[in-house]
Amino acid sequence: MSSRKPVLLSLLALVFIALVGAGFIAAGNLWKKSEADAVGRNEIAANGNIQGELYTGDPRSEARIVQSEEERLVYVRTIASAARWRVDGLEGPYRLHTGATNTLVLPARTIPYTAADLLQLAPDTFKQLASSTYMLTENIVVLPGATLSFSGGEGITVRLESNKDAFVSIVALGGSLAVAGTEESDVEITSWNGAGADTDTADGRAYVRVIGGHASFSHATVSSLGFWSGNTGGLALTGTDTAGTFQDSPATAEPAAPAGARLLPEEDLKSLADQTDLDYSVVTAGIDNLTVRDNAFGLFVTNARDVAIRDTTISGSLVDGLVLHRSVTDATITGTTSSDNAVDGISVGRSSTRVQLQDVTASGNGRNGVSLDGQPLADGPNAVGTAVVTYGGNRVVKSTVVDNGRYGIEVSGGNNLRVTGNAIRGNEVGVVVNYGATGVSIIDNEIRDQELQGVAVRDTGATADIRRNTISGGDTGVYIRDASAAVSGNTMSSLSGHGVSLVGSVPDTKVAGNDVGGYGTVAIWDETSTGAVVEENELLNWHPAPTVHSVVNSVFQPLTFVWLLLGALLVATAFTRKRHLRVRTIRNPYEERVPLTALSRGIVRIDDVRRTR
Repeated sequence: MSSRKPVLLSLLALVFIALVGAGFIAAGNLWKKSEADAVGRNEIAANGNIQGELYTGDPRSEARIVQSEEERLVYVRTIASAARWRVDGLEGPYRLHTGATNTLVLPARTIPYTAADLLQLAPDTFKQLASSTYMLTENIVVLPGATLSFSGGEGITVRLESNKDAFVSIVALGGSLAVAGTEESDVEITSWNGAGADTDTADGRAYVRVIGGHASFSHATVSSLGFWSGNTGGLALTGTDTAGTFQDSPATAEPAAPAGARLLPEEDLKSLADQTDLDYSVVTAGIDNLTVRDNAFGLFVTNARDVAIRDTTISGSLVDGLVLHRSVTDATITGTTSSDNAVDGISVGRSSTRVQLQDVTASGNGRNGVSLDGQPLADGPNAVGTAVVTYGGNRVVKSTVVDNGRYGIEVSGGNNLRVTGNAIRGNEVGVVVNYGATGVSIIDNEIRDQELQGVAVRDTGATADIRRNTISGGDTGVYIRDASAAVSGNTMSSLSGHGVSLVGSVPDTKVAGNDVGGYGTVAIWDETSTGAVVEENELLNWHPAPTVHSVVNSVFQPLTFVWLLLGALLVATAFTRKRHLRVRTIRNPYEERVPLTALSRGIVRIDDVRRTR
């Protein structure tokens, strides 16, 4: 009996370990499901629930600095619109005192302003440090009709002062900014704190912005610029924007007039500051072979049209990589990569239409690879009278979206949207359609190894055509919840949950002509749904998964019980007999059949018998 105790104890220990492990797994799944969703799309949630990496700056101080920058630009714009006619003898560029640093204003002229011109106009604040390296320590504003050009066959580097005391910016205020290097040498614009690039955004950081003019970047590098807002996010292309009245810092003394361009006296300009002229057109841009690194927002575009971005690389942004924020129309982005950004790789915001993303790559971003938001700017009567309309006509074509923190492509609202011919791998969900997006076509995509679903269409009003996709890996191929979709001609394999999962009210949904393969409970789950039609799907490659229930059902058959009983009897008999065994000597099996000769002396002679007598 004592020899059986270790065996029984071992079996009990194994059972206990299995139960504890199952409990931990169940608790982990429950905890994962109970996590609170982050509120809002574009916010960076404090709970970090796959909303991207948290912004590392100082919200209060940076927001205040953004407002001050907007007021400064309004002040410069207002003075510029009236000074030409109100200030005697004003010809050519001039300066305005605007807080900690002056602003050099470049008015209209037929030929572009260059680095050589800036050396003459601002010898104290634009200095040549080496043959192709320059340092800028005051703001520059380029007015309509003027162009500031940085170009060079051997490439040049422009460092923008950015430290705890002050930072500077280059803003084309209705004018144009042209930055052009060569295939061999880029033109580089970066922040500089005296020892290297500025990485602290809490006290503001140098930035470049084009407002209502034209931007041209070719073979250029822009790095370590911007803070907090899209407008001051690093490299921003924006249309008309308004702000409050600029209030100079009262503690800042007016600096001595530097050499070069004339510094206009503040007292003479106070009456002009009450006049405004804010009618600037939308911005236009042509960008190719641009590299953007470590900005707050990589490349921010709003109120723009006819924007062409080609062969551009954006990485390491503190928020989003490429942002088409508001009212961006007829934009084409091709051959562009946006990777390793804190939140979204590429974000197309509300009221942006006819945007085409082709041959782009979005990888390793903290939240979504690509976000398309076509929701209305308002859902009813509102203070500014914004129209209640949805937006759309956007495309994601022949692109690669891999290894992003949450979704590969998220389509939130809008209509007439296409996601076609893309390679989508390694995200939590491949393509998500939500917030009532309609007319969404998800066709001919290769969707592999998502953590949860390949395609998910959810929320009332959302509709999608999911056709001819190759979906493999992950838990579920296509997930439809309280929405409508046509799911046809798709090839699904290596799925571990369901090929197609239908949940809730799914009117006008049809699942037909799909080849579904994998290992799970049910290939097409529709038991908790209403309104769907499921017919003529190929399910030969679907195999039930080896669950605990299926294993129990397959093992505990009647014949299995018979063999188990026989085995138990044999084991019991062996243990019982063992207790009664005794040690015995070897015995002759023919002991009872001994021949008579063995019991006597054998054959004897009669004489011998007589003699013995």
